[in-house]
Amino acid sequence: MKLSQKVIDQIRFLLEQDVRIAAAYLLGSSIQGRMRPDSDIDVAVLPFQGIALHSLDLAAIGGHISYEVGRQVDVGLLSSANLVYARQVLGAGYRLFTKDPFYVDLMETSLISMYLWFTEERKELVHAYQR
Repeated sequence: MKLSQKVIDQIRFLLEQDVRIAAAYLLGSSIQGRMRPDSDIDVAVLPFQGIALHSLDLAAIGGHISYEVGRQVDVGLLSSANLVYARQVLGAGYRLFTKDPFYVDLMETSLISMYLWFTEERKELVHAYQR
Protein backbone atom coordinates (compact mmCIF):
# COMPACT_ATOMS: atom_id res chain seq x y z
CA MET A 1 0.00 0.00 0.00
CA LYS A 2 1.23 3.50 -0.83
CA LEU A 3 0.38 6.76 0.90
CA SER A 4 -2.36 8.62 -0.97
CA GLN A 5 -1.62 11.95 -2.63
CA LYS A 6 -4.39 13.48 -0.52
CA VAL A 7 -2.60 12.52 2.71
CA ILE A 8 0.77 13.68 1.32
CA ASP A 9 -0.75 17.05 0.42
CA GLN A 10 -2.35 17.31 3.86
CA ILE A 11 0.97 16.60 5.60
CA ARG A 12 2.75 19.11 3.36
CA PHE A 13 0.14 21.79 4.12
CA LEU A 14 0.31 21.23 7.88
CA LEU A 15 4.11 21.34 7.99
CA GLU A 16 4.31 24.42 5.77
CA GLN A 17 2.26 26.30 8.37
CA ASP A 18 5.04 25.89 10.96
CA VAL A 19 7.32 28.93 10.67
CA ARG A 20 10.22 27.03 12.27
CA ILE A 21 10.48 24.46 9.47
CA ALA A 22 12.58 25.20 6.37
CA ALA A 23 11.99 21.83 4.68
CA ALA A 24 10.27 18.51 5.28
CA TYR A 25 10.76 15.00 3.92
CA LEU A 26 8.75 11.79 3.77
CA LEU A 27 10.67 8.56 4.20
CA GLY A 28 10.27 4.90 4.96
CA SER A 29 7.45 2.61 3.96
CA SER A 30 5.11 5.52 3.17
CA ILE A 31 7.05 6.37 0.01
CA GLN A 32 8.30 2.88 -0.80
CA GLY A 33 4.85 1.40 -1.30
CA ARG A 34 5.32 -1.00 1.64
CA MET A 35 2.80 0.49 4.08
CA ARG A 36 0.62 -1.83 6.10
CA PRO A 37 -2.62 -0.79 7.79
CA ASP A 38 -0.71 -0.38 11.08
CA SER A 39 2.31 1.45 9.59
CA ASP A 40 3.23 4.90 10.79
CA ILE A 41 4.28 7.77 8.53
CA ASP A 42 7.90 8.85 8.91
CA VAL A 43 8.64 12.54 8.42
CA ALA A 44 11.90 14.47 8.84
CA VAL A 45 12.03 18.22 9.33
CA LEU A 46 14.88 20.66 8.79
CA PRO A 47 14.49 23.77 10.94
CA PHE A 48 15.64 27.20 9.87
CA GLN A 49 19.09 28.27 11.06
CA GLY A 50 19.07 29.26 14.72
CA ILE A 51 15.84 27.39 15.46
CA ALA A 52 16.07 24.56 17.97
CA LEU A 53 13.43 21.86 17.77
CA HIS A 54 13.48 19.62 20.83
CA SER A 55 11.90 16.22 21.42
CA LEU A 56 8.70 17.74 22.78
CA ASP A 57 8.43 20.04 19.75
CA LEU A 58 8.79 17.08 17.38
CA ALA A 59 6.25 15.08 19.38
CA ALA A 60 3.78 17.98 19.26
CA ILE A 61 4.22 18.36 15.50
CA GLY A 62 3.76 14.62 15.03
CA GLY A 63 0.73 14.54 17.31
CA HIS A 64 -0.96 17.38 15.45
CA ILE A 65 -0.39 15.76 12.05
CA SER A 66 -1.43 12.34 13.39
CA TYR A 67 -4.71 13.79 14.59
CA GLU A 68 -5.38 15.50 11.26
CA VAL A 69 -4.53 12.56 8.96
CA GLY A 70 -5.78 9.75 11.21
CA ARG A 71 -2.53 7.78 11.23
CA GLN A 72 0.48 7.77 13.55
CA VAL A 73 3.18 10.19 12.34
CA ASP A 74 6.77 9.96 13.60
CA VAL A 75 8.72 13.21 13.17
CA GLY A 76 12.52 13.20 13.20
CA LEU A 77 15.01 16.05 13.14
CA LEU A 78 17.33 16.44 10.17
CA SER A 79 20.58 17.77 11.63
CA SER A 80 24.26 17.04 12.02
CA ALA A 81 23.58 15.38 15.38
CA ASN A 82 22.69 12.12 13.60
CA LEU A 83 24.53 11.85 10.29
CA VAL A 84 23.38 8.29 9.61
CA TYR A 85 19.74 9.43 9.86
CA ALA A 86 20.54 12.48 7.70
CA ARG A 87 22.03 10.19 5.05
CA GLN A 88 18.90 8.01 5.15
CA VAL A 89 16.59 11.01 4.80
CA LEU A 90 18.55 12.65 2.00
CA GLY A 91 19.38 9.42 0.19
CA ALA A 92 16.01 7.70 0.29
CA GLY A 93 13.52 10.35 1.37
CA TYR A 94 11.19 12.53 -0.67
CA ARG A 95 11.35 16.28 -0.12
CA LEU A 96 7.82 17.56 0.49
CA PHE A 97 8.70 21.25 0.32
CA THR A 98 11.32 23.88 0.93
CA LYS A 99 10.74 27.46 1.99
CA ASP A 100 14.32 28.59 1.29
CA PRO A 101 15.91 26.58 -1.53
CA PHE A 102 19.39 28.08 -1.12
CA TYR A 103 19.55 27.35 2.62
CA VAL A 104 18.06 23.88 2.25
CA ASP A 105 20.38 22.91 -0.61
CA LEU A 106 23.36 24.18 1.40
CA MET A 107 22.30 22.17 4.45
CA GLU A 108 21.68 19.02 2.42
CA THR A 109 25.09 19.30 0.77
CA SER A 110 26.78 20.00 4.11
CA LEU A 111 25.11 17.03 5.80
CA ILE A 112 26.08 14.64 3.00
CA SER A 113 29.66 15.98 3.11
CA MET A 114 29.78 15.49 6.89
CA TYR A 115 28.42 11.96 6.50
CA LEU A 116 31.10 11.10 3.92
CA TRP A 117 33.82 12.51 6.18
CA PHE A 118 32.38 10.62 9.16
CA THR A 119 32.30 7.38 7.17
CA GLU A 120 35.92 7.80 6.11
CA GLU A 121 37.06 8.68 9.64
CA ARG A 122 35.38 5.68 11.26
CA LYS A 123 36.51 3.19 8.59
CA GLU A 124 39.56 2.06 10.57
CA LEU A 125 37.48 1.63 13.72
CA VAL A 126 34.81 -0.38 11.90
CA HIS A 127 37.44 -2.65 10.34
CA ALA A 128 39.11 -3.21 13.72
CA TYR A 129 35.77 -4.05 15.30
CA GLN A 130 34.88 -6.54 12.55
CA ARG A 131 38.09 -8.55 13.03
